[in-house]
Amino acid sequence: MMKPIHTLATFLLAVLISGYSGTIKAQTAENFDYFVNNWNVAGLKDYPRGARISPENVVFLDESNGTVEIRFGEKLSLLTRAQGKLAYDGWMPIMVVTEKEKGIGYEFTIWATPMPDVRDWEKAFDWPTEGQNFAVWIGYKATNNSASPARARLLISRQPEGNTGTHLVDKMLDPGASIQEAARFPFFKIKDQSALMSADYQVWFKRTVDYWNGIKNSIASVEVPEKKATDALKAAHVCQLIANDLGEVRGGEGFYDEFYIRDGAYQVMELEEAGMWDAAKKSVELYLQRQRPDGRFESQIGQFDANGQAVWVLWHYYKMTADRSFLERVYPAMRKAADWTVNTLMSTQNDPEFPGLLPRALADGEYLWEGKNHIVGYDFWNLRGLLVTADAATALGKADEAGELLKQAGLYRKAIDAAMQKNGLGYFPPSWELNGTHWGNTETLWPTPIFPKTDPRVSGLINFVRNDFAGGYVEGTIRWMGLPGVIHPYMGAYTSMADLSLGNDERVVADFYWTLLHSTAAHAFPEGIFYQSRTAWSNTIPHVTGAGNYAILLRHMLVHEEGNELHLLKAVPDWWLADGEKITIERLPTTFGNLSMVVTGTAKGIEIKLDGPSREKPAKIILHLPENRPLLNKVPEVTVETRKPQSVIWNFEKVVSEYKSQNNYEE
Repeated sequence: MMKPIHTLATFLLAVLISGYSGTIKAQTAENFDYFVNNWNVAGLKDYPRGARISPENVVFLDESNGTVEIRFGEKLSLLTRAQGKLAYDGWMPIMVVTEKEKGIGYEFTIWATPMPDVRDWEKAFDWPTEGQNFAVWIGYKATNNSASPARARLLISRQPEGNTGTHLVDKMLDPGASIQEAARFPFFKIKDQSALMSADYQVWFKRTVDYWNGIKNSIASVEVPEKKATDALKAAHVCQLIANDLGEVRGGEGFYDEFYIRDGAYQVMELEEAGMWDAAKKSVELYLQRQRPDGRFESQIGQFDANGQAVWVLWHYYKMTADRSFLERVYPAMRKAADWTVNTLMSTQNDPEFPGLLPRALADGEYLWEGKNHIVGYDFWNLRGLLVTADAATALGKADEAGELLKQAGLYRKAIDAAMQKNGLGYFPPSWELNGTHWGNTETLWPTPIFPKTDPRVSGLINFVRNDFAGGYVEGTIRWMGLPGVIHPYMGAYTSMADLSLGNDERVVADFYWTLLHSTAAHAFPEGIFYQSRTAWSNTIPHVTGAGNYAILLRHMLVHEEGNELHLLKAVPDWWLADGEKITIERLPTTFGNLSMVVTGTAKGIEIKLDGPSREKPAKIILHLPENRPLLNKVPEVTVETRKPQSVIWNFEKVVSEYKSQNNYEE
């Protein structure tokens, strides 16, 4: 999480948003859109800005350049929330909006390209090589679908009004006839728009589609039987690339548009696990610039979890690449951060309340802003930082340093145990004073374990947040109590990942579908949600960490590392393995190297083709299958572990139906 709503202005904005209402088209599971405020973005990879598209399909250009409105029909009515946005080809950052009136079908398509006068348009698609400006296109098509002549009317115009780029259509169309073209606008104001106005929109649309298909075909490919799940994964990758600014991972486009070590750790993980290596390498290098002279990593002032998270990011990049020269170069920074942790813990040995733990600090995730609490998640992340630094030292042959770091980690655990004995709880609290909402304390087994799976405090916390905390989960999602009536899907992913590690596949599958439910029809994910009004708080959508944690969850349901073991299909819906279904994975990076896998369901069981991993042999490769879906072919060096068939068959249609029935849903 980044900066929750804590100023008066943003709090009032959140309240206003949470009260937003509007009617939408009747929705099937195929085009279900959870959010009333279903914002999206037309943008380009690594460009610092993107064009936000409002729920009413108004396109926001640079502040000095205004907005673009789309009107249609006899009365030139504005598009509204009733006309939902879908992603072109199911996943591309090309928004398609349709409507019909009096026999005329209207289709509007919104996308972004480099400015048409760039010298090298291919390079400009991939990076702002010739300036940060870009073109926003709104293609339109009006078709007479009736048996009689009909009048087509539409207006696309910039507000405040400007003639350049405006398109007005008012024409009688014969049955079956259509008219199409595109309005186009520069994101930033420019004096000479002649090149933009004369460019062929069809050429630039094809270039856009080809570019994003090229990205898709160059990275890891994951296709599962649930189309919504597959498309949302592709869209999550796109969301990440558009929000990146010149290689730096950012939290959003038009909001949270800055670097956060905490959120960035999972964003970089998504880049790595998707095989987007150029972007991952750039982002990791920028982490090194966030280390203070005293050794502590920091992006948000006064919050200590970033110190462990930054060290983990550096370590994980090495684990995914096996790049020893990289580890040798960054190890001194890791060690310096670990030394800050050790020295700080030594300075608190005489603390009368919580000796040997980090000092009091503010925390936004736990919603403890006064700096009066000892934050449990900060201790967990700094403990993780010590452990991965010790692992790095071992990899570099620094056995003495590794031993000393592990000794300090052991002392840290004892201090944590003492604090737990003092509070008498059977689960880890948000702060050692027991105040705050649950956040960093839920990251116990994930992204790397800091406690044994058998630790009852781990399972105790999972059960508490699911069943008891503030009344337990709502809409299959963890509550966040910084504001009333809020759930937080991407924060709940940490609990889902702990359950995945524990082998609780049914919980994970249900969590997965509730996560998928909390997205738009164009697969934009949120941060927090006012669930009673179906609004993402403060319009924080598409939220990059929300998208990233969805992608990570799906990936690890399919392919999951646990130390020196590789687990396959550890938590997938049983029906994905049914007769006629197929899971296809290609070029997927793991800590053991790339792998590809095809899982085919047949009437008698499943067949698997596994290629890889390519770099290192895991101690074990474990394939998880339900008892009623046996493996029909031999797969060398793969051990099969069976589980009971799932008692509930979850799919996207079911979760939409479940949501509607629970909430007396009305369109």
